[in-house]
Amino acid sequence: MTPLSHEQFQEKFQSSDFVLKTQAQIAKDFNRLGYSPPPSLYETPLSLNDLLECVQGLLSQVMQLGETSTLQLLYIIDVPQSDFLSITTDPNFLHKASFLIVKREAQKVHFRSFF
Repeated sequence: MTPLSHEQFQEKFQSSDFVLKTQAQIAKDFNRLGYSPPPSLYETPLSLNDLLECVQGLLSQVMQLGETSTLQLLYIIDVPQSDFLSITTDPNFLHKASFLIVKREAQKVHFRSFF
C-alpha cells in the first residue's frame, strides 16, 4: 500500500461515499478530544473547501486550549509533528494544517478499503 498521491486524493474526493467516510473519521478523531463536530459532518458529503473550512474551525478551537491539546490531536490523527511545525509561521497556517489533517484522515479511509 502506498500513500495517496495528490491526484488520487483529488479523484477519491469525487466519491460521496469516500467523502462521508473521511468526514466520519475526522469527527471520530475530534470526538476523542471532546469536540463535537457539526451534525452535517455525518450526514452530507461536503466539498473539499467546505470540509477544510469545517476542520479549520475545529482546529482553531483545539489550538485555543494550548499546545498540549494540539499535539494530542496530531497524535490521534497521526499527522507528523514535523510536518505541522514546518507550517506554523505560514500566513495560511490554518488552511494548510487543515489540509494535512484532511489528507491524513483520507489516507486512513483509503488504507481501510484494502481490509
